[in-house]
Amino acid sequence: MRVGRNDPCPCGSGRKYKKCCMLKDIADNQSDKSDVIQSESKKQKSPRSDEIENNINRATNLMEKGEYEQSARVFRSVILMDKDNYKAITGLGKCLAEMGMSEEACKCFERALEINPNYSQAKLSLAFYDKTRFVTNG
Repeated sequence: MRVGRNDPCPCGSGRKYKKCCMLKDIADNQSDKSDVIQSESKKQKSPRSDEIENNINRATNLMEKGEYEQSARVFRSVILMDKDNYKAITGLGKCLAEMGMSEEACKCFERALEINPNYSQAKLSLAFYDKTRFVTNG
């Protein structure tokens, strides 16, 4: 039977449920849901996901060192393994932009946002390089 918020608390304190154990029960319920989601995502983790993550980190380090062509190759290898990896697609776009290929870069950012519309790195990069594209092209 479900306890209403104004019912006596089932713990026996004599207080209303909303003033006693309701928030704790809500927090426990949310924690249980979070645990289920995390365990499901771990089950869905592919065996190549560690390799993909390592390659993204390697490509990012290369990009930070200014080695854009080499970084782009590594990002492309990740995309071959996982065509919907929005982080790798965004990273490739950043490399292309740094190599002066802003049109191609913007296509990468747009593709990343199709996959994950909330990915802020792709949004920021598109806003920055799209603006640059229009300024340089008139």
